[in-house]
Amino acid sequence: TARRIQASDDIVSVENKTEEVIPTMRFNDTDTDGSDDDESLMRDNDCSIVNELELRKFVKIVNKEDRGIVEEGIDLAEILFDKIIDTADDALLMMRRKMKESDAIQEPRAADVLNEWYDEGQPRVLVIGTGWAGHACIKVLDTSQFRVLVISPSNHFVFTPMLASTSVGTIESRSIVESTRDSNPFVRYIEGKALDINTADKTFKVKLGKDELTNDREAICIEENEIIDIPYDIAIYSAGVGPVLSSKNIPGLSKENVYFLKSVDDAKRLRSGVIDLLENASQPGRTDKERRQLLTFVVVGGGPTGVEYCGELADFINDVTGKRKSRLAPFASLAKLTKIILVQGAPDVLPAFDANLRQSARESLEGEGVTVRTNTKVKHIIGKEKLVVVGKEDGVEDTIDCGVIVWAAGTMPLQLTETLIANIDSTCREKGLAEPSSLSSRGRIPVDKWQRVIGVPDGSMLAIGDASGTVVEGGEAKLLPQTAQVAAQQGAYVARLLNRQYNLNVENPKNMLYLGPPTKNQAKGRESVNIEVRGRLEAKPFQFLNLGQLAYTGGGEALSQVELGDKKLFSQAGSTGFLLWRSVYIVKQVSTKTRLLVLFDWFKTQIFGRDVTRM
Repeated sequence: TARRIQASDDIVSVENKTEEVIPTMRFNDTDTDGSDDDESLMRDNDCSIVNELELRKFVKIVNKEDRGIVEEGIDLAEILFDKIIDTADDALLMMRRKMKESDAIQEPRAADVLNEWYDEGQPRVLVIGTGWAGHACIKVLDTSQFRVLVISPSNHFVFTPMLASTSVGTIESRSIVESTRDSNPFVRYIEGKALDINTADKTFKVKLGKDELTNDREAICIEENEIIDIPYDIAIYSAGVGPVLSSKNIPGLSKENVYFLKSVDDAKRLRSGVIDLLENASQPGRTDKERRQLLTFVVVGGGPTGVEYCGELADFINDVTGKRKSRLAPFASLAKLTKIILVQGAPDVLPAFDANLRQSARESLEGEGVTVRTNTKVKHIIGKEKLVVVGKEDGVEDTIDCGVIVWAAGTMPLQLTETLIANIDSTCREKGLAEPSSLSSRGRIPVDKWQRVIGVPDGSMLAIGDASGTVVEGGEAKLLPQTAQVAAQQGAYVARLLNRQYNLNVENPKNMLYLGPPTKNQAKGRESVNIEVRGRLEAKPFQFLNLGQLAYTGGGEALSQVELGDKKLFSQAGSTGFLLWRSVYIVKQVSTKTRLLVLFDWFKTQIFGRDVTRM
């Protein structure tokens, strides 16, 4: 039977005019772009090219009618295979790290972090930020190969999807955080805020100490001797984004007038603010009108943060006012005076979910007493207790008197990100690369397929997480959603690039340890075998594997949209979705400690009710 075998992209096509055959496969040294080296494939004049392909490459039977379906399946299978290899590799790294902890106890490190940082030795990796991307990177980085220093105003990682629960006391704040030093005991940490960067000299200007921000995002005035320059060999920028602290289009939007939900401090402030309103509304001498205003809670933004907060707040209000429980509630006299309003500019809440789930979310919220106002935008915020909204369809303005405004709509880049973008844009213009400017105008640092910052020489800086955006061939921007899922995968990906010692100073990063294909009489070295099994000889670009979305909607109901890449596996709403939501959030906790604490908090709230003490 005549066969024609050809390699193209990441797929090998086999035409067989009389039968369909899938040959056996084994590992071989192939480039990630599929342009296989003829010498390494055609050994001893053996024409069985397919037998020499890597296991992660699958054979595609040429069938023009099913080509798209099969190709999609191959890509997904390849990504899954890579994930399995990566997970196994990470597990082995964690085991080796654990075994070294006892030795580290016998050799205490210097109290001054920078003393050993300035010494000659292993390459210095500087990580900016402790969010999802930075935390994942710290976890996976091999500290036996690098000296790792983390700089951030926050000395901990926060499981942000549960901030809504924390803001009403369902979960305690310490149950969803992990210390940066516990994330990887071999990294060093400095509490401080990066103010500026010099990519030519490879230095960051850092303000030491806990950061406090004013309304214009400028740091509070500090002494000059508290600002130092910290050098690096490789920098990983994962500072993320911040809330929209001000807007020219919305007068009155400021940290003084609204609450945000981006950090543990925000959640604590919001929790105290809600209890303050309940206590103030209980004061004698107030009219029902005054109490209704105090107990009107407005949430702006119908994305996951806004919807989940509305669900959690509805649970809290219903519990403490006795709407749901038979027991005597602490604020039972206020039950008929509370109101929650969700303001959303889009036609539906949770626009990223399927249409049927969006409808279920709205029905669930309204069933818990939340007033959902879609196609409505905020025009003006007047102090802390009043805002003007306008309908997009009819243009009718409405003034809402309220006790609290929670802003969960949109984010904005940090000041350091804007500084870095300005430097990159300047460099790109000098080199005639105008395309990245269109990306950076949206507050994203332009990176290539391997997360290297475009415009920074020698691949010494990588950007991951919400602050980055990929520029693909032709200068087009590929913007992934600003979610924890994307950021965590990017952080782990960059750490593996460094662990596997890819040369980031060349156009297509290649592994620096690989010694080349062995001769007939030469056995492969251990490092060469490890490189072939663990990764590619040429670094594979970052590929995001979408696993779906979850959202709590209150009353023991949630949405669960489970996906695998572009394929939607199944979706659930109501109590079944709630069970899946809780299960996933427990599994995704970053440590056994936090899993147990979250489970205990859920149990405590269910058995003993809500805590309304004001601390």
